[in-house]
Amino acid sequence: MVVDDETDLLEITGKILKANGYNVHPFNKPELAIDHIKNDCMECSVVISDVRMPSMSGFELVMNLKHLRPFMKIILMTAFKTTREEVQLVLPSVRLDAFLNKPFRSKDLMRAIAVCTAKRL
Repeated sequence: MVVDDETDLLEITGKILKANGYNVHPFNKPELAIDHIKNDCMECSVVISDVRMPSMSGFELVMNLKHLRPFMKIILMTAFKTTREEVQLVLPSVRLDAFLNKPFRSKDLMRAIAVCTAKRL
């Protein structure tokens, strides 16, 4: 699942993932992503979400998703220069599996997915 209010980035990220063999469920509104999980999508095991979105932050989204599906893997991304450790301080109760600074390269995204899914590249 990819969640980002920037439709261009949402589309590009989806294309990268699809080109690498992943099924992608893209959402430009966090509320739609939550509804998707509430409707029992068992295919979504990893969420890649922007941190800063207008209606709900990526932090809020992650907390909601983890409540619904505690074992869901989490990759957060942001355009603001920060580290995974700094983000983890803001969200101490939710374990982040990976973190991406925007802009990122395809190989950075695939490395983050590999970390979450324990796949070797």
